[in-house]
Amino acid sequence: MPRLLLLAYGRETEYRRAIFAALSCWAWQPRQAVAATVFTDQPGFFEPYLADLPVEYYSLTADYLAELRGPQQYVHRVKAQLIARAFAQYPGEELLFIDSDTFFLTSPDSLLQSLTAGQPVMHQREYRLSEAVSIYAEFNQAKYPRKLLELLSHRSFGLGGAQVQFHPTQSCWNSGVLGLPRTLAPLLPDMLHLVDELYAGTGWFISEQLGFSLALQAQGQVQPCDRYVYHYWGQPQKQVMDKLLASLLNTDFAAQPLAARLVRVRQLVPYYRRQLELDKAREGALYALRRGRLAAGMKYTAKALLTNPLDTQFVREVLRALHRQTRLRKARQWAR
Repeated sequence: MPRLLLLAYGRETEYRRAIFAALSCWAWQPRQAVAATVFTDQPGFFEPYLADLPVEYYSLTADYLAELRGPQQYVHRVKAQLIARAFAQYPGEELLFIDSDTFFLTSPDSLLQSLTAGQPVMHQREYRLSEAVSIYAEFNQAKYPRKLLELLSHRSFGLGGAQVQFHPTQSCWNSGVLGLPRTLAPLLPDMLHLVDELYAGTGWFISEQLGFSLALQAQGQVQPCDRYVYHYWGQPQKQVMDKLLASLLNTDFAAQPLAARLVRVRQLVPYYRRQLELDKAREGALYALRRGRLAAGMKYTAKALLTNPLDTQFVREVLRALHRQTRLRKARQWAR
């Protein structure tokens, strides 16, 4: 039986996200189809909401978290190390790690069956490594992919008893979901070492997902699962979700029978997704318009207004952005 893994520590917003992520899995399927382990510093926060479900808790202390972050205190190393611990603790089980900022859109049965059949899973493919410099230049972070490409160009890495050379044509996958068949358990030490080496060589905060992306591609094809799981990693979308979850997860909800809790979550999933997509469209529209990308900005604006045509505040922000771009164009013309 596959095991669901979740990690949430440090603040209540993280706990609420992880609780909804877990409930959304069971909301679509019989509860015996998967068991879960939650790694957290506050098990007591989870227990009322996940009562009557097959959940185990592993308590995290501040000292243990510091140990998991390693000598470089790399925060995403915690996730990789706990996956290795789970393989040791649950030998013979497939592992499906989901970040707290995710939720299931539909039944994960087919996804779990693929995992059991030996197919590794990540959330979705994002870009080829060769494309990363131009992508991250948008955020003034091009130095990190440049360091990565330089590192990969002149050395190989140990993986499964062989030296493997990675290439710019390989892809970075999003690790908001990371499914590992039990057959990959022997490779975990090499994968963890790869994550450490990438972070030491680049200082890039996504070294964890890069390490798993490259290692799993070296073993064969990686399967995306974005049609099963929604991942809202953007900070504005997290803020939207946090407001929604603060209203949902209260003592009245926790007191409901399990069946009622799961039904309510299943009802809310499409609504939450629409709210997050709407916020992404707004964000994309204003980002593009403020940078003079009219076509992309109007595309996102249309998407947002089709979802919520009465959003007058958003319309005012769009008009302000367009007005600003008009003034900038006129100023450039006068300067010629």
